[in-house]
Amino acid sequence: MVAFAEEERFSRRKHHKDSRSCAVAAAYCLSEAGITLADVDEIAIAFNPAWPTPSNICTDAELTAELLEPALFGHHRPRQVTVVEHHLAHAASAFHPSGFDEAAVLVVDGSGDGVSATLAHGTADGLRVLCQFPFSQSLGWFYETVAEHLGLGNWTSSGKLMGLAGYGNPDRYTLDFLTARAGGSSRRS
Repeated sequence: MVAFAEEERFSRRKHHKDSRSCAVAAAYCLSEAGITLADVDEIAIAFNPAWPTPSNICTDAELTAELLEPALFGHHRPRQVTVVEHHLAHAASAFHPSGFDEAAVLVVDGSGDGVSATLAHGTADGLRVLCQFPFSQSLGWFYETVAEHLGLGNWTSSGKLMGLAGYGNPDRYTLDFLTARAGGSSRRS
């Protein structure tokens, strides 16, 4: 890998809110590699713009121009981009650089391409999806709802709740399951 950057690092907006562009980050990575967009054989996106219709490629010129502003790339426009399933992209970005030869890979988020959780098996041969849960069973959306109820903002701000976790006392809420009494009750630590 030569370079990696997220658009939000350049725009200074969490999740690069209200835009699907990745143009500045892509331009940075191409510059680091010493190549141009015309030198790239394949471009992939980690969402299906045609969802719920399955699709492996996107030929929507308007979307491609939104993702990769042609003015930043000598007005070069890719004819198509490859569509990678959202959770598979998350799983690959965790497993492949991990250094493990084999691993269980769990992806949980609000929803991506209609899926909220995916369990996959990673090996040298790639990733095999074992189980997926639909967005209607989303733990991520539940988490975001709790964060919003606590006054921490909408989905782009729910990470604030995660940031507060380091200030908590886990012993206060831990149940001692090993000494649980009959009848389903347990004592607090």
